[in-house]
This record gives sequence, C-alpha cells and structure tokens, in this order.
Amino acid sequence: MTTKGGEFLNYSTLLKNSIYKERLTLGEIEEKLKNFGQKTNKAYISKLQNGKLPPAGDRLNEALAIVLNIDPIDLKAAAYREKIPAEVLERINSNNF
Repeated sequence: MTTKGGEFLNYSTLLKNSIYKERLTLGEIEEKLKNFGQKTNKAYISKLQNGKLPPAGDRLNEALAIVLNIDPIDLKAAAYREKIPAEVLERINSNNF
C-alpha cells in the first residue's frame, strides 16, 4: 500500500491506520484473531502498531489483514521491507542485482 506520493507506508503505520479505519479495539482484534488460531494479546498488538516491536510473522499478518480488511500481501510486504537489512534493500531498490 502506498501513500499519495507513491511512498510505501511502514508496517506500524499501515497497521495503525487499518485499525483506526475498522474502528476496532485491540481487545476486539485479539478476540477475532483467535478465530484464526492466533493467540496474541492487546499489549502485543499495541506494540506492533506503535513500532515498538519488529513486524509480526506471516501467519499473524495474514490473520490481521483479514480482520482489518486489508490485502495480506500489503501487510506482509510492509513487514518484509522492515526486516530486510538496509544494504540489501538498497541493492533491491537500485535494481543492481
């Protein structure tokens, strides 16, 4: 998912914006995630959306995307961009590989 300027949203911003858009509490998200076999808690989700923890893994991101009505690939892509070391991401962005 990109902004109007064509830049990608970081993981925590995408997550926070999606939570706000869906008007769900962290407790409601926690409960909905249980339906997908994802056991987490409000504190963990809060830390994810505030950028205090690295992005979640694929399984949780897929469940979060469904709960928050966003494209799972967008959320996973945002997570991967933050997990890739800076020098590797720079090489990918420069298309010199």
